[in-house]
Formats: sequence, C-alpha cells, structure tokens
Amino acid sequence: MHLTHTTALSITALLLSSVAVSAQAVPTLNGETLPQYVAPSDGLLAEIGERGVLVNGIEAQNPPFEYVDDGNIVGFDIDITNLFASRLGVKAEFIDTAWSGVIPSLYTKKFDMIWSAMTITEPRKEAVAFSMPYASDKVEFIVSAGNDTYEDIKDFDGKVLGTQLNSAAEFQAKELIAEHGLEIELKSFDSFQGAYLDLRNGNVDAVTSTQLNNRQLFDANPGVFEVALELPIYNYVGVAVRQQDQDLLAEIDAFIAEMKESGELSALQEKWFGYAMDLPTE
Repeated sequence: MHLTHTTALSITALLLSSVAVSAQAVPTLNGETLPQYVAPSDGLLAEIGERGVLVNGIEAQNPPFEYVDDGNIVGFDIDITNLFASRLGVKAEFIDTAWSGVIPSLYTKKFDMIWSAMTITEPRKEAVAFSMPYASDKVEFIVSAGNDTYEDIKDFDGKVLGTQLNSAAEFQAKELIAEHGLEIELKSFDSFQGAYLDLRNGNVDAVTSTQLNNRQLFDANPGVFEVALELPIYNYVGVAVRQQDQDLLAEIDAFIAEMKESGELSALQEKWFGYAMDLPTE
C-alpha cells in the first residue's frame, strides 16, 4: 500500500506528537530522569495480593511519623500503613532507606510506595503521583537557645542554614532565598539529625525543618534549641506512588477518604501528635 505525501506527513506528525507526550510523561526528579518502570500487566494491586506483602519505603528518623523504638519501627505512618495492608488482605513490610534516595529507590522497585511523611511539592509531582493529603505540618527555622538575633527571614542573609537533602524544608528555603534575594549558604544533610548536630556544634547558624520534627528534638534536648522563625505555610503530606501505579493510588485515596469520614484518621492523629490536623476538605 502506498501513502500519499499528505497522509505520510500526518502519520509522521502523529508519531512525533506521541513521542513528545511520552517524553513529557517520563518521571523526573530535579530534572533527572528516573529509572524506567513498567507497571504489572494486571496492575500492582494484583501483584501485591499474589505476594501477600505490601512493601513501604520509609525513613525511620522522623518521629512521631516513623522512628525506631526499642528495636522496632513505630509511629503514625506505621499504624496507618498496617491498617491499609489489612484492607488489602496482606501484611505490611517496611524498608528503612535514606531520604535523599527514596524516590529513585521506589522506581527500582525496592518498595511499592512511600508512606513516610512526604510533603507534597510541585517538583516531586514531576517524579511521583500523590494521594490526597492525610497529614499536615509546617516549616520552622530553629537556632541555639538564647539566640535572639533573628526576627525575619532577611535576618538570615549571609548566614549558613542547615537542612535535610531533598526535603520540603530545603525546597522552601531555596524558594525563600530566591524570592528575597538573600545570600544564604544552604548546607544539606542526609538527615535532619545531621543538621541539628551541626547547629549544636556551631557549624551552622540555623536549621530549617518541620514543626513536628522540632517538637521531638526539643523534648529530647530541653533548653538547647528554640524557634526563631515560624513560617505560615502548611505542608500537606501525602502517599507517593510511581506515576504508572494508578490502581494503587486509587485504593489509597479511597482508604484515606474513608478514614477521614469515619473519624479514624483524626483519632490516629490525636494518638501520635496530640491534636487533629487541618486538612483540605476536597
């Protein structure tokens, strides 16, 4: 069969258009293409059901969301993940991993999802698909106790600010630095604990992290740190899945919606945080 010149051009344009759409759909993190992943032909939920285990990637250094207590990983996210696994009729398994590499590890199939206090940000949406929010937090800048130098973000100009690599706090700090034209040296660590230690040792002037992280830090180190600046920005926390695993995402959203409706989500928040969190109504 011979094609007319016009038809051939139309097909070529269609193919090029398809390539462009595919290229846009490739998940990226900080501009870097993530490892290629192809969803199971019958969907990830079917695969999870067959193996009988739901594997969750976490960083167990984020109390009260997830942390190690007496050799066991416990916390808010652990409780809620176990409930979700029960809904699926499987067991939950938790893989503790470095936060800086958690999304690439998701795409190499080290785990099925990241249910680990991940703040929903626009850059992360290029890499993963997020569930509806199930928790919220906000960013604080902390300093050594007794340091009353800082009252505004601009007071940090010329200072060294510690944070966690690839965290929402790091992302927001970069936005604030650009927005206000500040000369702040941002020093990022694999975990917030490294940033806290450098602050205690005088190697950074301040640390930007979340309110919930800081509550635990202050409880464990009374009189050592204090809040210098509280940002009026709520970080909404969601479950991250690979963009191709829409069946798992839909099931997670349905589960969270049911938990919200029944009041069970608020009850778990009261248990672990001492209060019910503000969440979007839609």
